[in-house]
Amino acid sequence: MTAFAIVGLTVGIQMQQPAFEIPVNATASTWSETMCAATGRVDEEVEGLFTLDSLTGDLQCAVLNGRTTKFAGLFRTNVLQDLGADAAKKPSYMILTGAASFPGQGGNTRPGDCVVYVVDGTTGRFVVYGVPWQRTLAARGAPQQGALILLDSGTARNVVIREP
Repeated sequence: MTAFAIVGLTVGIQMQQPAFEIPVNATASTWSETMCAATGRVDEEVEGLFTLDSLTGDLQCAVLNGRTTKFAGLFRTNVLQDLGADAAKKPSYMILTGAASFPGQGGNTRPGDCVVYVVDGTTGRFVVYGVPWQRTLAARGAPQQGALILLDSGTARNVVIREP
């Protein structure tokens, strides 16, 4: 009887464990009235922290260096012009990241492994940016900086909404 209990317990425990592992890559985003933040994998080893200041339209990506555990990458742009937004009309921004794989374009600089989308909830316009990540600099722990690269833009709203 005891042998059956041990076999039953062993089978039960094994049934609760997955038969195979599924790799999961998760990103996170959050926002408040004046600041949005999201994370995205810039290369195989590190994520970037994307922040968007809703008051100024300043978007930046700060990247930790995996070897030094310090911020070694800082990439910036301002989204106001790219979105055609008027800061006086108080845009309502959302940001999120997505995975991307860009072919090499000669040299070592190519967009990182993620893109960041910025959506203006007031107008429905959106833009997408890439990070000009240099893997050889990252491998050496060297700092890098530059402008985020505007990849494309569009609109999610097909009608103009007038304010009363």
